[in-house]
Amino acid sequence: MDVSVYRPQDLSQADLLEWRRLQASDSTLDNAFLSPEFAVALGRCRSNVRIAVTRDGAETVAFLPYQTGTFGIGWALGIGVSDAQAVICEPEFAFNPIELIRACELGMLEFDHLVTRMDDFGSISGTAPAFVMDVRDGYDAYMCQRNRSSGRLVRSLAQKRRRLIREHGELEFVFDSADWTALGALMGWKSAQYHETGWIDQFSRQWVRDLVQELAAYDTPGCRGTLSTLSVGGHLIAAHFGIRTATRLSLWFPAYDVDYRRYSPGLQLFFAMAEAAPEYHLGILDLSKGEMPYKDSLASWAYPVASGRVEVNPLSVLARQVVVRARRKVIELTVEHPHLGVVVPRALSRIDRVQ
Repeated sequence: MDVSVYRPQDLSQADLLEWRRLQASDSTLDNAFLSPEFAVALGRCRSNVRIAVTRDGAETVAFLPYQTGTFGIGWALGIGVSDAQAVICEPEFAFNPIELIRACELGMLEFDHLVTRMDDFGSISGTAPAFVMDVRDGYDAYMCQRNRSSGRLVRSLAQKRRRLIREHGELEFVFDSADWTALGALMGWKSAQYHETGWIDQFSRQWVRDLVQELAAYDTPGCRGTLSTLSVGGHLIAAHFGIRTATRLSLWFPAYDVDYRRYSPGLQLFFAMAEAAPEYHLGILDLSKGEMPYKDSLASWAYPVASGRVEVNPLSVLARQVVVRARRKVIELTVEHPHLGVVVPRALSRIDRVQ
Protein backbone atom coordinates (compact mmCIF):
# COMPACT_ATOMS: atom_id res chain seq x y z
CA MET A 1 0.00 0.00 0.00
CA ASP A 2 1.18 3.52 -0.81
CA VAL A 3 -0.23 6.71 0.74
CA SER A 4 0.18 10.09 -0.95
CA VAL A 5 -1.08 13.40 0.45
CA TYR A 6 -2.58 16.14 -1.72
CA ARG A 7 -4.34 19.45 -1.43
CA PRO A 8 -7.93 19.08 -2.68
CA GLN A 9 -7.35 21.30 -5.69
CA ASP A 10 -4.46 19.05 -6.76
CA LEU A 11 -6.59 15.90 -7.09
CA SER A 12 -6.96 14.75 -10.68
CA GLN A 13 -10.30 14.20 -12.39
CA ALA A 14 -9.55 10.48 -12.20
CA ASP A 15 -9.10 10.80 -8.42
CA LEU A 16 -12.41 12.62 -8.07
CA LEU A 17 -14.22 9.99 -10.13
CA GLU A 18 -12.71 7.21 -8.03
CA TRP A 19 -13.71 9.02 -4.82
CA ARG A 20 -17.30 9.17 -6.05
CA ARG A 21 -17.19 5.48 -7.02
CA LEU A 22 -15.92 4.42 -3.60
CA GLN A 23 -18.48 6.63 -1.87
CA ALA A 24 -21.27 5.01 -3.89
CA SER A 25 -20.03 1.52 -2.92
CA ASP A 26 -21.15 1.94 0.72
CA SER A 27 -24.61 3.29 1.62
CA THR A 28 -23.31 4.58 4.96
CA LEU A 29 -21.18 7.05 2.99
CA ASP A 30 -24.21 8.62 1.30
CA ASN A 31 -23.70 12.07 2.74
CA ALA A 32 -22.73 15.32 1.02
CA PHE A 33 -20.23 16.07 3.80
CA LEU A 34 -18.28 13.04 2.56
CA SER A 35 -18.24 14.13 -1.07
CA PRO A 36 -15.13 15.35 -2.90
CA GLU A 37 -17.04 18.55 -3.66
CA PHE A 38 -17.30 19.38 0.05
CA ALA A 39 -13.56 18.74 0.49
CA VAL A 40 -12.73 20.97 -2.48
CA ALA A 41 -15.04 23.74 -1.22
CA LEU A 42 -13.53 23.64 2.26
CA GLY A 43 -10.06 23.58 0.72
CA ARG A 44 -10.82 26.89 -0.98
CA CYS A 45 -11.71 28.41 2.39
CA ARG A 46 -9.08 26.74 4.60
CA SER A 47 -5.45 26.26 3.60
CA ASN A 48 -4.89 23.27 5.90
CA VAL A 49 -7.17 20.79 4.11
CA ARG A 50 -5.43 17.63 2.90
CA ILE A 51 -6.48 14.39 1.22
CA ALA A 52 -4.58 11.15 1.89
CA VAL A 53 -4.95 8.84 -1.11
CA THR A 54 -4.19 5.15 -0.55
CA ARG A 55 -3.22 3.10 -3.58
CA ASP A 56 -2.62 -0.61 -4.03
CA GLY A 57 -0.43 -0.70 -7.10
CA ALA A 58 -2.30 1.20 -9.80
CA GLU A 59 -5.64 0.94 -7.97
CA THR A 60 -6.93 3.69 -5.67
CA VAL A 61 -8.54 2.04 -2.64
CA ALA A 62 -9.21 4.80 -0.07
CA PHE A 63 -9.38 8.54 0.59
CA LEU A 64 -8.96 10.19 3.99
CA PRO A 65 -9.90 13.89 3.99
CA TYR A 66 -8.54 15.76 6.99
CA GLN A 67 -7.09 19.04 8.26
CA THR A 68 -3.63 19.67 9.63
CA GLY A 69 -2.31 21.81 12.43
CA THR A 70 0.91 22.47 14.31
CA PHE A 71 2.58 19.89 16.57
CA GLY A 72 1.29 17.06 14.37
CA ILE A 73 -2.34 17.63 15.36
CA GLY A 74 -4.88 16.55 12.77
CA TRP A 75 -8.65 16.63 12.52
CA ALA A 76 -11.25 14.85 10.46
CA LEU A 77 -12.37 17.11 7.63
CA GLY A 78 -14.60 19.97 8.73
CA ILE A 79 -14.54 19.14 12.43
CA GLY A 80 -16.84 21.58 14.18
CA VAL A 81 -19.03 22.16 11.12
CA SER A 82 -19.27 18.81 9.31
CA ASP A 83 -21.93 16.31 10.35
CA ALA A 84 -20.22 13.27 8.79
CA GLN A 85 -16.61 12.04 8.74
CA ALA A 86 -15.14 8.80 7.40
CA VAL A 87 -12.45 7.03 5.44
CA ILE A 88 -13.86 6.78 1.91
CA CYS A 89 -13.40 3.17 0.82
CA GLU A 90 -15.29 0.01 -0.07
CA PRO A 91 -16.89 -1.80 2.90
CA GLU A 92 -14.53 -4.77 2.71
CA PHE A 93 -11.33 -2.70 2.54
CA ALA A 94 -9.18 -3.28 5.64
CA PHE A 95 -6.92 -0.54 6.95
CA ASN A 96 -4.91 0.17 10.08
CA PRO A 97 -5.80 3.67 11.34
CA ILE A 98 -2.49 4.15 13.16
CA GLU A 99 -0.48 3.28 10.05
CA LEU A 100 -2.71 5.54 7.97
CA ILE A 101 -2.31 8.50 10.33
CA ARG A 102 1.44 7.93 10.55
CA ALA A 103 1.65 7.94 6.74
CA CYS A 104 0.00 11.38 6.84
CA GLU A 105 2.86 12.50 9.14
CA LEU A 106 0.37 13.26 11.91
CA GLY A 107 0.79 12.62 15.60
CA MET A 108 -2.95 12.25 16.14
CA LEU A 109 -6.27 12.56 14.34
CA GLU A 110 -9.41 13.74 16.13
CA PHE A 111 -12.98 13.16 14.91
CA ASP A 112 -16.43 14.00 16.27
CA HIS A 113 -18.87 12.70 13.61
CA LEU A 114 -17.48 9.36 12.48
CA VAL A 115 -20.36 7.64 10.67
CA THR A 116 -18.91 4.26 9.67
CA ARG A 117 -16.13 1.72 10.25
CA MET A 118 -16.19 2.41 13.99
CA ASP A 119 -14.74 -1.03 14.76
CA ASP A 120 -11.63 -0.02 12.81
CA PHE A 121 -10.96 2.94 15.11
CA GLY A 122 -9.78 1.78 18.51
CA SER A 123 -9.96 5.18 20.20
CA ILE A 124 -13.72 5.80 20.25
CA SER A 125 -14.51 7.96 23.27
CA GLY A 126 -18.26 7.84 22.81
CA THR A 127 -21.19 7.59 20.41
CA ALA A 128 -24.33 9.67 20.06
CA PRO A 129 -27.51 9.25 18.01
CA ALA A 130 -27.92 11.18 14.77
CA PHE A 131 -31.60 11.68 13.97
CA VAL A 132 -33.32 11.14 10.64
CA MET A 133 -36.62 12.13 9.02
CA ASP A 134 -37.41 9.21 6.70
CA VAL A 135 -39.77 9.97 3.80
CA ARG A 136 -38.69 7.10 1.53
CA ASP A 137 -42.22 5.68 1.69
CA GLY A 138 -43.72 9.10 1.03
CA TYR A 139 -44.76 12.05 3.15
CA ASP A 140 -48.13 10.55 4.09
CA ALA A 141 -46.45 7.47 5.55
CA TYR A 142 -44.06 9.70 7.48
CA MET A 143 -46.95 11.76 8.86
CA CYS A 144 -48.81 8.64 9.92
CA GLN A 145 -45.82 7.74 12.04
CA ARG A 146 -45.60 11.28 13.42
CA ASN A 147 -49.32 11.24 14.30
CA ARG A 148 -48.78 8.05 16.27
CA SER A 149 -45.69 9.21 18.18
CA SER A 150 -46.02 13.01 18.17
CA GLY A 151 -49.70 13.60 17.52
CA ARG A 152 -49.99 16.51 19.95
CA LEU A 153 -47.13 18.35 18.19
CA VAL A 154 -48.64 17.76 14.74
CA ARG A 155 -52.04 19.08 15.84
CA SER A 156 -50.46 22.09 17.56
CA LEU A 157 -48.46 22.98 14.45
CA ALA A 158 -51.57 22.72 12.27
CA GLN A 159 -53.39 25.14 14.56
CA LYS A 160 -50.45 27.57 14.55
CA ARG A 161 -50.24 27.37 10.77
CA ARG A 162 -53.93 28.28 10.38
CA ARG A 163 -53.53 31.17 12.82
CA LEU A 164 -50.39 32.38 11.01
CA ILE A 165 -52.24 32.47 7.69
CA ARG A 166 -55.28 34.12 9.23
CA GLU A 167 -53.24 36.84 10.93
CA HIS A 168 -50.48 37.49 8.37
CA GLY A 169 -51.49 36.25 4.94
CA GLU A 170 -50.71 33.36 2.61
CA LEU A 171 -47.71 31.10 3.19
CA GLU A 172 -45.11 30.63 0.47
CA PHE A 173 -42.60 27.79 0.67
CA VAL A 174 -39.63 27.34 -1.68
CA PHE A 175 -37.62 24.14 -1.32
CA ASP A 176 -34.65 25.12 -3.52
CA SER A 177 -34.37 28.90 -3.54
CA ALA A 178 -31.85 31.15 -5.27
CA ASP A 179 -32.69 34.11 -3.03
CA TRP A 180 -29.26 34.98 -1.62
CA THR A 181 -30.81 37.84 0.35
CA ALA A 182 -32.61 35.15 2.32
CA LEU A 183 -29.28 33.38 2.87
CA GLY A 184 -27.90 36.59 4.38
CA ALA A 185 -30.96 36.88 6.63
CA LEU A 186 -30.48 33.28 7.73
CA MET A 187 -26.87 33.98 8.76
CA GLY A 188 -27.98 37.02 10.75
CA TRP A 189 -30.72 35.11 12.55
CA LYS A 190 -28.38 32.21 13.27
CA SER A 191 -25.72 34.52 14.72
CA ALA A 192 -28.33 36.06 17.01
CA GLN A 193 -29.44 32.57 18.07
CA TYR A 194 -25.86 31.56 18.87
CA HIS A 195 -25.45 34.65 21.06
CA GLU A 196 -28.80 34.11 22.78
CA THR A 197 -28.04 30.48 23.63
CA GLY A 198 -24.42 31.06 24.64
CA TRP A 199 -22.89 29.11 21.73
CA ILE A 200 -19.90 30.35 19.77
CA ASP A 201 -21.15 32.16 16.69
CA GLN A 202 -20.08 30.06 13.70
CA PHE A 203 -20.79 32.93 11.33
CA SER A 204 -18.36 35.20 13.16
CA ARG A 205 -15.72 33.14 11.37
CA GLN A 206 -15.25 34.42 7.85
CA TRP A 207 -14.24 31.01 6.52
CA VAL A 208 -17.59 29.53 7.61
CA ARG A 209 -19.46 32.28 5.77
CA ASP A 210 -17.24 31.73 2.74
CA LEU A 211 -17.85 27.97 2.88
CA VAL A 212 -21.63 28.35 2.97
CA GLN A 213 -21.57 30.82 0.08
CA GLU A 214 -19.24 28.51 -1.86
CA LEU A 215 -21.51 25.50 -1.35
CA ALA A 216 -24.62 27.54 -2.16
CA ALA A 217 -23.38 27.71 -5.74
CA TYR A 218 -22.71 23.95 -6.00
CA ASP A 219 -25.03 21.96 -8.24
CA THR A 220 -23.68 18.40 -8.59
CA PRO A 221 -25.37 15.05 -7.83
CA GLY A 222 -22.98 14.39 -4.94
CA CYS A 223 -23.15 17.79 -3.29
CA ARG A 224 -25.73 20.45 -3.99
CA GLY A 225 -26.30 23.49 -1.81
CA THR A 226 -29.99 23.84 -0.92
CA LEU A 227 -31.62 26.95 0.53
CA SER A 228 -35.24 26.46 1.64
CA THR A 229 -37.43 29.38 2.66
CA LEU A 230 -40.81 29.99 4.28
CA SER A 231 -42.54 33.36 3.90
CA VAL A 232 -45.90 34.73 4.97
CA GLY A 233 -47.55 37.72 3.33
CA GLY A 234 -44.33 38.24 1.36
CA HIS A 235 -42.18 38.38 4.52
CA LEU A 236 -39.44 35.79 5.12
CA ILE A 237 -39.97 34.07 8.49
CA ALA A 238 -37.74 30.96 8.32
CA ALA A 239 -34.91 29.60 6.23
CA HIS A 240 -32.61 26.62 6.12
CA PHE A 241 -29.36 25.95 4.30
CA GLY A 242 -28.04 22.43 3.85
CA ILE A 243 -26.26 20.24 1.33
CA ARG A 244 -27.60 17.15 -0.38
CA THR A 245 -26.69 14.12 -2.42
CA ALA A 246 -29.10 12.60 -4.92
CA THR A 247 -31.06 10.92 -2.10
CA ARG A 248 -30.10 12.55 1.23
CA LEU A 249 -30.40 16.11 2.52
CA SER A 250 -28.17 17.05 5.45
CA LEU A 251 -29.96 19.66 7.56
CA TRP A 252 -27.28 22.13 8.61
CA PHE A 253 -28.18 25.76 9.36
CA PRO A 254 -31.87 26.41 10.21
CA ALA A 255 -33.02 29.78 11.56
CA TYR A 256 -36.15 31.92 11.83
CA ASP A 257 -37.45 35.40 12.59
CA VAL A 258 -37.96 35.49 16.37
CA ASP A 259 -40.87 37.93 15.94
CA TYR A 260 -42.84 34.92 14.64
CA ARG A 261 -41.66 32.50 17.31
CA ARG A 262 -45.15 31.78 18.63
CA TYR A 263 -46.03 30.12 15.30
CA SER A 264 -43.05 27.70 15.45
CA PRO A 265 -41.76 28.77 12.01
CA GLY A 266 -38.70 26.50 12.19
CA LEU A 267 -40.81 23.37 12.65
CA GLN A 268 -43.27 24.56 10.01
CA LEU A 269 -40.34 24.80 7.60
CA PHE A 270 -39.02 21.34 8.46
CA PHE A 271 -42.39 19.71 7.78
CA ALA A 272 -42.72 21.63 4.51
CA MET A 273 -39.27 20.39 3.48
CA ALA A 274 -40.22 16.80 4.35
CA GLU A 275 -43.37 17.09 2.24
CA ALA A 276 -41.43 18.42 -0.74
CA ALA A 277 -38.44 16.07 -0.45
CA PRO A 278 -39.88 13.11 -2.44
CA GLU A 279 -40.48 15.44 -5.40
CA TYR A 280 -36.71 15.99 -5.45
CA HIS A 281 -36.05 12.22 -5.08
CA LEU A 282 -34.85 12.70 -1.50
CA GLY A 283 -35.75 9.99 1.00
CA ILE A 284 -33.68 11.02 4.03
CA LEU A 285 -33.50 14.35 5.84
CA ASP A 286 -30.57 14.04 8.22
CA LEU A 287 -30.96 16.09 11.41
CA SER A 288 -27.46 15.10 12.64
CA LYS A 289 -26.50 14.38 16.23
CA GLY A 290 -27.49 16.47 19.22
CA GLU A 291 -30.10 15.79 21.89
CA MET A 292 -32.75 18.42 21.18
CA PRO A 293 -36.50 18.05 21.81
CA TYR A 294 -37.48 19.00 18.25
CA LYS A 295 -35.29 16.22 16.84
CA ASP A 296 -37.05 13.62 18.99
CA SER A 297 -40.37 14.95 17.69
CA LEU A 298 -39.35 14.87 14.02
CA ALA A 299 -37.15 11.78 13.83
CA SER A 300 -38.22 8.47 12.33
CA TRP A 301 -35.08 6.73 13.62
CA ALA A 302 -31.47 7.39 14.54
CA TYR A 303 -28.03 6.00 13.73
CA PRO A 304 -24.79 6.23 15.77
CA VAL A 305 -21.93 8.65 15.16
CA ALA A 306 -18.69 8.44 17.09
CA SER A 307 -16.19 10.81 18.68
CA GLY A 308 -12.59 10.02 19.52
CA ARG A 309 -9.09 10.17 18.19
CA VAL A 310 -6.31 8.06 16.79
CA GLU A 311 -3.12 8.64 18.81
CA VAL A 312 0.34 8.14 17.34
CA ASN A 313 2.62 10.67 19.07
CA PRO A 314 2.09 11.52 22.80
CA LEU A 315 3.53 15.03 22.26
CA SER A 316 0.79 15.83 19.72
CA VAL A 317 -1.83 14.58 22.17
CA LEU A 318 -0.38 16.80 24.91
CA ALA A 319 -0.37 19.81 22.58
CA ARG A 320 -4.01 19.15 21.71
CA GLN A 321 -4.93 19.06 25.41
CA VAL A 322 -3.33 22.50 25.89
CA VAL A 323 -5.34 23.88 22.96
CA VAL A 324 -8.58 22.37 24.32
CA ARG A 325 -8.00 24.02 27.69
CA ALA A 326 -7.35 27.36 26.03
CA ARG A 327 -10.55 27.13 23.98
CA ARG A 328 -12.55 26.07 27.02
CA LYS A 329 -11.28 29.06 28.96
CA VAL A 330 -12.23 31.44 26.14
CA ILE A 331 -15.72 29.94 25.98
CA GLU A 332 -16.11 30.26 29.75
CA LEU A 333 -15.20 33.94 29.43
CA THR A 334 -17.92 34.28 26.79
CA VAL A 335 -20.53 33.09 29.27
CA GLU A 336 -19.20 35.09 32.19
CA HIS A 337 -18.51 38.30 30.25
CA PRO A 338 -20.82 38.57 27.21
CA HIS A 339 -19.80 42.24 26.77
CA LEU A 340 -16.44 41.07 25.39
CA GLY A 341 -18.11 40.91 21.97
CA VAL A 342 -15.68 40.57 19.08
CA VAL A 343 -12.74 39.84 21.38
CA VAL A 344 -13.89 36.23 21.80
CA PRO A 345 -14.04 35.34 18.08
CA ARG A 346 -10.61 36.93 17.63
CA ALA A 347 -9.19 34.86 20.49
CA LEU A 348 -10.68 31.68 19.04
CA SER A 349 -9.31 32.59 15.63
CA ARG A 350 -5.82 32.90 17.10
CA ILE A 351 -6.19 29.53 18.83
CA ASP A 352 -7.35 28.04 15.52
CA ARG A 353 -4.21 29.38 13.87
CA VAL A 354 -2.06 27.77 16.56
CA GLN A 355 -3.85 24.49 15.88
